[in-house]
Amino acid sequence: MKKTLLYILLIIIGLGILYMFNPIEYKWMPHCVVKQLTGLSCPGCGLMRATYTALHGHFAEAFSYNYWLLLTVPYVIALIAQRLMPSGRLKSRVGQVLEHRYMLGFYIITFLAWFVIRNIYDL
Repeated sequence: MKKTLLYILLIIIGLGILYMFNPIEYKWMPHCVVKQLTGLSCPGCGLMRATYTALHGHFAEAFSYNYWLLLTVPYVIALIAQRLMPSGRLKSRVGQVLEHRYMLGFYIITFLAWFVIRNIYDL
């Protein structure tokens, strides 16, 4: 339980910092290593800009930075909710669905497809 609270606190602090500082305007904010080394946009490129704009209530703009977020945000929210559920049959069943090989395969395939598509069409 203490570990969970620590993670939640770290996430809140990180989001607070990101809320206050636009990653486009500050050079000290982390930049994508893949993009710096290869010139290609990785599937996660734009995540910090998207989070920054979403924290300010601009959701359409946030998704325009990275369209793959339309698929991943609901999945991540479901994973977090499952982890926070009390132990029992429901938690186990939801975990089985979320961690099923077809579900994981879907996200791996869409991750790789997004990597290719966003670089072909410069998205």
